[in-house]
Amino acid sequence: MGSSNNNKLWHPSRGIVFANGGRGPVVYPQLPLARHFHGASAPAIMAQSESEALNASLLSETTRGEVTGVKTQDVQSPSSAAIESLAAGLGKASVQDDTITAPAPAIPGEKEEPTKEVDEEDCKPPFTPLEYKIPDDLFREAKLAVAGSPQSFWSFNLYRKATESDDALASGEKVKVHYCKSRHTTERVLQQYFAHEKVLGFDLEWAPDATKAQGPRRNICLVQLASSSRIALFHLALYPKKEDPDLVAPTLKKIMEDPEITKMGVWIKGDCTRLRNFLGIDSKGIFELSHLYKLVKYSTSGEHHNINKKLVSLATQVQEYLCLPIFKGQDVRSSDWSKELRMDQVIYSASDAYAAIQLYAILNHKRQQLSPTPPMPYHAELNQPIRLADGVTIPTADDTPDLEPKDDDNNNNNNNNPSLSSTAKYLRSLGASVRIEVDDPILTEPVIKDPPASKTPKKDDTPPKDARVTEAEVWAAQYRVSHPKTRAAAYILRAYYLWHNNKNLNPEAIAGLLRDPPLQTNTVVNYIMEAIRLERENLPFEKARMKTDVLDKLPKEIVSSRYKTLYQLCQLQEQPSPSDKQL
Repeated sequence: MGSSNNNKLWHPSRGIVFANGGRGPVVYPQLPLARHFHGASAPAIMAQSESEALNASLLSETTRGEVTGVKTQDVQSPSSAAIESLAAGLGKASVQDDTITAPAPAIPGEKEEPTKEVDEEDCKPPFTPLEYKIPDDLFREAKLAVAGSPQSFWSFNLYRKATESDDALASGEKVKVHYCKSRHTTERVLQQYFAHEKVLGFDLEWAPDATKAQGPRRNICLVQLASSSRIALFHLALYPKKEDPDLVAPTLKKIMEDPEITKMGVWIKGDCTRLRNFLGIDSKGIFELSHLYKLVKYSTSGEHHNINKKLVSLATQVQEYLCLPIFKGQDVRSSDWSKELRMDQVIYSASDAYAAIQLYAILNHKRQQLSPTPPMPYHAELNQPIRLADGVTIPTADDTPDLEPKDDDNNNNNNNNPSLSSTAKYLRSLGASVRIEVDDPILTEPVIKDPPASKTPKKDDTPPKDARVTEAEVWAAQYRVSHPKTRAAAYILRAYYLWHNNKNLNPEAIAGLLRDPPLQTNTVVNYIMEAIRLERENLPFEKARMKTDVLDKLPKEIVSSRYKTLYQLCQLQEQPSPSDKQL
């Protein structure tokens, strides 16, 4: 194939021909390699520093090799020999004029935080007409957080009250959560904080294995209501047994049966059918968010044929209009709601109800911006069609209350491994927002006192659960959500977390924390060893401390057989492993 004289290096009359300035710039091929310059086996991870070990567990999901103006693509990871060869010739990433070179691999020992590609416009919180809003900095942090970590999810805890003197909202008042475990406290909280509200978010939780024969305590374990400033969790399953004849607080029944108070949620007719069947509450003024969602979305796009009464999951609506994923961990969702709530259950249940009130406000605001403006959908119990702006009604079949919408897995990425320290820090940040309501002894004292009982009732000497134990339990539950194939039980992971994250706690001290009377020390030792044996690639530990605190307390025959590999690893280096980090 011939070539032009312009492209020849030698000319018969002029000799060597040099490139002139009119030729275009030399552009080297794109080499999307940066995201693949990582990867470590379990021993390698144990040999890294604190920040490196954390990064190694996150890089495969969060780090993207990027150069200005270049988007990388997913490719097979090159061999180590190929990486060394390429790295030697490429050097550091640079952009000079129109010539682009690929970045060099990360140097072992350097700290590199996992990054997330997010457009600047996407870091602005969605507008809400309510007085509680998400501050810009908190929303940005959530957007940039590692996918699947607690900080990356939408929750009520992001919101702050707007004030005239604090435009940034950062120090504004948080949304408060009232956790009520008796009918008396339920009535008091409802009268004090919710009776005057005209719109409320609503949801229910129940035992996943409940049957009709088991009655209301398992079929309606928890009732959630939310205003823009407060969330109430009414734990009917924990109401004292003496309240069995009537679990319904009068003001709760009044609110639910008042057609002038709008209660909104997803699959709300199904929830209210459950209220009617088990508590005798005939709910009025209930609003299905899916109807408003479809009216606003498809009126905006002009796709009116898509407006119908098919339900849309709360996770999908939150992702689209609140712009963050809502946590829907299966372990939490299917957990036992008849027991006292763990912190992750509080977050889950409170966020569901609060999402409803925020979605209603945002969607209604967007509806009002449409021109022409369609009327609001009817309350769900009226079974009326959805109306368009021009007065046309959409002939839709009624929604089916027996089928709860499934969450879209794409909007609920919980498969990443959240950092242990970030999980604990996040849960501790919620403590000031959650208030456990207790009965006022003055208000609950009967006017006519009963005669004294023949036997003095036994005092409840059970001490309150240590905060470190609660923190460990929440982390263990979160770990099992992010590692669905793990064989480590929650109680084993709990013991490991307590030991690893608290340098001042040895197995004997942990045994006392977990139970009164204390567990056997060897039981705790075995829990810790089993957690590390089953999850060695994910759970770091300090070798010297492992040997003195744990291995030396086990019989030699067990160590030499069941835990031989771990023992040999600890013998290799008596100093603390570089992989050890405060979780």
